[in-house]
Amino acid sequence: MNRETHILRHLETALAATPDGLAAQLDLGTRSIVNAVARLDAMLGTAASVRLVDGRYRLYILDARRYGEIRQALLDADESLNDPAHRRALIYRALLRAAGPVRIGDLASRLSVSRTTATTDLAALRETLAGHDVTITGRTNSGIRLEGSELDLRMAGLTHFAEVLCDHYPLGDEIAETVASICTSRHLNRSSRHTVLRWLTMLLDRYLSGHPLTELPPEFSELEGTPSHDFAAELLAGISPLVRIDPPPTEQLFMAMAVAGMRTPDDQEGRQLFPADEDVPALVDAIFDRITEVMGLQVEAAELADEFAHHLTFMLSRMRFRIHLDDDAVADIRDQYPVAHRMAEISRQVLEERTGLRITDSEVGLLAGYHQVFLDHHERSRRTHLRVAVVTSAGRVSGHLLRIQLARILPEGTRYVMMSADQLDDDALTAADLVVSTPGALAGTGGALTSPVVELGAVFDRDELVNQLSRVRLHRYADLNLAGAGSSLLVSMLDADRFMALPPGTDYHRATAALIDRLEELGLVGESFREALRRRERDSSMLLDELVGFPHATVPGAERVVLAMGVIPRHIDEPGVRAVFVMGVPDKQDYDDTILIDVYDEIIRLASDRALITSLSRVTSHEQLFWFMADHPTRRNT
Repeated sequence: MNRETHILRHLETALAATPDGLAAQLDLGTRSIVNAVARLDAMLGTAASVRLVDGRYRLYILDARRYGEIRQALLDADESLNDPAHRRALIYRALLRAAGPVRIGDLASRLSVSRTTATTDLAALRETLAGHDVTITGRTNSGIRLEGSELDLRMAGLTHFAEVLCDHYPLGDEIAETVASICTSRHLNRSSRHTVLRWLTMLLDRYLSGHPLTELPPEFSELEGTPSHDFAAELLAGISPLVRIDPPPTEQLFMAMAVAGMRTPDDQEGRQLFPADEDVPALVDAIFDRITEVMGLQVEAAELADEFAHHLTFMLSRMRFRIHLDDDAVADIRDQYPVAHRMAEISRQVLEERTGLRITDSEVGLLAGYHQVFLDHHERSRRTHLRVAVVTSAGRVSGHLLRIQLARILPEGTRYVMMSADQLDDDALTAADLVVSTPGALAGTGGALTSPVVELGAVFDRDELVNQLSRVRLHRYADLNLAGAGSSLLVSMLDADRFMALPPGTDYHRATAALIDRLEELGLVGESFREALRRRERDSSMLLDELVGFPHATVPGAERVVLAMGVIPRHIDEPGVRAVFVMGVPDKQDYDDTILIDVYDEIIRLASDRALITSLSRVTSHEQLFWFMADHPTRRNT
């Protein structure tokens, strides 16, 4: 798929993308992405446009009919020989099906490209195949050929070139119907059915052309007698009479591998047909124990627990048999769900330690998807209904109009208490999580109110109100400045006393010690907090990466969350930590630990941008920090 088509398809399905995210997907520089987007925008003409809004590209469609025509033309053109990836797939197919050596000149003629272009494509193809122990051997004049085991040749094709090798292969209606019937009976979802069909196509193409699979590594014997093996046996028994073949047991194991590494069945009945491995529950417990140990988050796999156990079973099979998933589906998940991705990275460590298998980045992305579901369930389980007092000085109608606007923003189930400025209910105001008033309605109350107050006129900035209201549920446990605090939760939890510009060269441990000293001087923590951090640090480093540290622990007897931040000035290529955040949380049972999730989210987003965190390391005051974060918002949309 060429650059422009890839970007278009991504924007259609992901709805938005950052220039850096697209650059990482396509392995290009940001400037190349900017140029590709400009070309795509020109191709779309007046039917649609790709615009950069708030740092993310978005697709706007003005003329749906004309856009559909242009889109189809782009997709058709992408199938042409102008796409290097498509040409490499065609070269691999030609070499895979060749009876002998193939001359480079003949390949160039088939592809309608120059010999130089064909040579460049071959160099890129060699690099791709190296990861599968497949090589291209031979001489330029006498011809080249593929070298590798039959299994490696098939796996390289299925991993990188399945669309060209398999999707247009003439299987015939009877075979397709047989496959569909057996897959349906085993409750395979659409994605898994497509995978099975591709693997079967590869098997038939290679077997019928005289390339049977005669040898397999010893670990494939683990598949014998499993539900995946039973499925493969039934499938090949149904297919064999239609093509008049009698495939050996090795081909059954090959097809069993396709099912053992498939995506998890969607329904409970399908998962019962393919049970999770017996040792997976212990792995799940170990994963969540490690997440609690490293991150301090006590999240459980309550929702999708059964599916997660099955996912781990299928995932470990994919790793064991070197089945690779498409990276595009999870390319943006690190940026979109940074806390869940951090949990997935910890999960990878546990799985690799306990199984000895290498977990790929694409599998980490899938794990992050599950962890985001677990986080969302955890946050919903801790969430309580908001109590909002609406105070007006201009009559009941204005108060109800204000409530109507708030209802469009606040969560369903929010409870409202309406009152006029002349008849204030002190008990209701004290019990409210939030007080919203019209201008001047609370004049004369002084500083008696303990609940956060937002004063709104008839017209107000909805986005800024959302930023402020997103912190209301945290106000009970942290001192937050709701009025004019900008979009940064971190800044709203800090003040001039708890921000420190540390000397150049300060390391992580000295920075942490200095911040604890400051919190002790302010009377916010005691020696027990320092010792708690030491114990946690001994068990697992709280450096998120080489740039940012986030040591945090409980503060015995504390009622509220405390946070301190220190920055150490560095140059962009200079090694060493740039920022350290020290956080203490209450040790009581009813503490809302979703504040820790929100803080993690913002810190990880900061740490993911080396240039941004390096610039941040040079601020020298809380005031500079405020304006820096206002100019570089990093918080997720809440």
